[in-house]
Amino acid sequence: MNAENEQLLLRWGVLDNHLDAGFSSRLTLINSTSVPLESEWTIYFNFLRVVDSESVTPPLTIEHVNGDLFRIRPRDNFGSLQPGDSVQVEFRSAAWAVGATDGPAGAYIVIGDESSARPAIKSVEVEIEPFLDERQTDRGSSDNKPVQTPDLDYARNRAITSLAPAEVMPVTPTPIMVEWSDGEVELSAGLTISAPQELRGEAELLADRLFDFIGIAPAVSETLDDDRSLIRLRLQEATDANLSGADDERYTLLVDPADGIDIVGASGAGVFYGIQSLLALIDPEVRDTGEARVRAVRILDAPRFGYRGMHLDVARNFQSKESVLKLLYVMSFYKLNRFHFHLTDDEGWRLEIAGLPELTDVGAFRGHTADESDHLVPSFGSGPDPDPRVSNGSGFYSREDYKEILRFAHERHIEVIPEIDVPGHARAAIVSMKERHRRLMAAGQEDAAVEYMLTHPDDESKYMSVQHWNDNVIDVCMSSTYDFLEHVVQDVVDMYDEAEVPLTTIHTGGDEVPAGVWSKSPACAELMAAEGDKHLPSYFLDKLNNIISGHGLATAGWEEVALYVDEAGGHSGKKPDVTLLEKGIRPYVWNSIWGAGSEELGYRLANAGFDIVLSSASNLYFDLAYDKHPDEPGYYWAGYVDTRKPFELEPYDLYRSGKEDLMGNPISQSIYSDKEVLTERGRSNILGVQGQLWGENAKGSGMMEYLAFPKLIGLAERAWAPQPSWSKAPTMRERDSALDAAWNEFANRLGSRELPRLDVTFGEVGYRIPPPGAVIEARLLKANVAFPGLEIRYTTDGSIPEATSALYTGPVEVSGPVRLRTFNRRGRGSRVVRVDVSSI
Repeated sequence: MNAENEQLLLRWGVLDNHLDAGFSSRLTLINSTSVPLESEWTIYFNFLRVVDSESVTPPLTIEHVNGDLFRIRPRDNFGSLQPGDSVQVEFRSAAWAVGATDGPAGAYIVIGDESSARPAIKSVEVEIEPFLDERQTDRGSSDNKPVQTPDLDYARNRAITSLAPAEVMPVTPTPIMVEWSDGEVELSAGLTISAPQELRGEAELLADRLFDFIGIAPAVSETLDDDRSLIRLRLQEATDANLSGADDERYTLLVDPADGIDIVGASGAGVFYGIQSLLALIDPEVRDTGEARVRAVRILDAPRFGYRGMHLDVARNFQSKESVLKLLYVMSFYKLNRFHFHLTDDEGWRLEIAGLPELTDVGAFRGHTADESDHLVPSFGSGPDPDPRVSNGSGFYSREDYKEILRFAHERHIEVIPEIDVPGHARAAIVSMKERHRRLMAAGQEDAAVEYMLTHPDDESKYMSVQHWNDNVIDVCMSSTYDFLEHVVQDVVDMYDEAEVPLTTIHTGGDEVPAGVWSKSPACAELMAAEGDKHLPSYFLDKLNNIISGHGLATAGWEEVALYVDEAGGHSGKKPDVTLLEKGIRPYVWNSIWGAGSEELGYRLANAGFDIVLSSASNLYFDLAYDKHPDEPGYYWAGYVDTRKPFELEPYDLYRSGKEDLMGNPISQSIYSDKEVLTERGRSNILGVQGQLWGENAKGSGMMEYLAFPKLIGLAERAWAPQPSWSKAPTMRERDSALDAAWNEFANRLGSRELPRLDVTFGEVGYRIPPPGAVIEARLLKANVAFPGLEIRYTTDGSIPEATSALYTGPVEVSGPVRLRTFNRRGRGSRVVRVDVSSI
């Protein structure tokens, strides 16, 4: 049998996270093929942590290639590995590793040297060893965050009580005012929606949604007094139309059994949001029945914040156009109105740009490569094959795809804010332009070849980015850099114009530029000699802002773009650079990690006069794991972000939102006593909040939805709903009690209405189903759920619970181990948990 058709096994396990610096782990290479593994081979894999190559024990070596790509090679005296034999190496790495997410991924082997005609072989299976003791599951000795176990979940879930349907708000986000009345309005066949021409789009979307929700296809009429009309859409009277900010999204919804349904908005957006509230009143269980009954009600509503955002990174792992449209569909239902589209980064360039085909020909694909002339190296386990059908690391949006996304979002009153990440996080663009240069030079077109170069060929600057790239920052001293940026910005503007969709803002990233960049750049040396010393970060931002503002657009970036940059290239003191205020730079504040010392940064920037978007990692980074469990996907560098974290963030009272640091240690409110207090001016400068979904672990649409939902619903609640009463409590004790009660209602809302809606009305969203809590006390199995409305199934014979297994309805006597899972109404289950009588 040919070994190319068989698999090697690469097994990895953590040994000790409690070392003075970093952690130790072990790799075991097992030859599970039928032929010997000779000495001329290389295994590539992606790994989150930096490996200390000097610590690797014989007989193998582990070398850093770039980014998160490493390679294993045999030492000179290796010989061969016979079928069935194995070899082990131990090594040290930086930081810690406490879960499967931290392990190696995407391993593959190349037989022969890199110039060999034999291709990379997809024949290495990675196996993660279990995390069993504290030295494997703790992030060092200071980690007080326990691994989430069924008994801990049971204790946490005991605070959740099931509420009667009448006690659960059916509309999410919560409106300002809801007045219920007697009676109902029936929606059924023959329904007509009347709307003026300017609301035709909203009326047709409502008709489409009613078809999706209950299977009826209403007619749409422009005759407002049509006797057949049961739903009437209207704009506010002209005398009330002089509105600004969030007020122009206000609406009134009136459901009257005697007179039908009226939705009146201050704008098309307001009418659209009134439509979403009407749809929320429809029980999701009536899908395709042909009728629905809506309870009589009067709702007056407007959003708390004008900016209600969701960020999606498609550069690290690509998401299809269909997945993006589905996300926008759900966002619009929950009244989110900004889609921050992270289109470029070190690991991928995802948008076709006219005249620069290499950006997507090269920069949109990842796979095994000798020189990256064909595509980028693998990242995040994307593997050796660049084919988008098998690799989450490959893919891009054509200009037509992007315009379709823009139109879809605009129809639903969502503004798409594109992010072109520079000057750091730019490796995909850099590699692509190098290939463009090579191709044109080979064709004898020297002038064209250098037109859009982003780095100087003789730059010997040494640096390492946070994600371990050593070549991911564009050269800010080269005129070709700005020619490239002008070309890209112009083409992005053209796409919005062609789609007939407004563009107001371009997000430029601007974060995580490592120390050491440009220090040995000939272009920078030449610039300094000609024009005198320059503060290069400010020089770059000023030129980039001029390009963007020259198109009548605003420049946004992560918080770093608004901070003073010291001579060492850092942000010592995290001081706002007030000289940027007149340029209208908009910072998105992300690094306010509880207990880390920068909790006040958002308030500091807002008080200084910057319009900010709160994007706090500790509550709003949806790519962070839901809880601490080895099998729970996601990072945790800013702590763990479960569904409650976005819900409990209070933008105007941040300090009382942070009660535990990223290591699980309680935070005393006294540490905030000297933090900057939000002023009235600062309050007015908080535009809103935004959830972030970075793409490192969003491998495919299913995992993207798992990480985003149901967290996104809590984000929507906090972005739209009025200031919660619990945030006004005078003491922390009263606040916590009121917050727990509010969360209990919201948890019931999720379990009984919103998760069932995600099951059926958007093409089935793959949200995370929380595992059940469970204990065995006196041989009685007791179990509970985080969201009432979900059900628990269990087995006592060692098998995996399925949707047909025994239904848990109350305490049951057991005599041995029990396995349990939570299930939704579609029969999809959570992670399996186990409890044992012997653990009492």
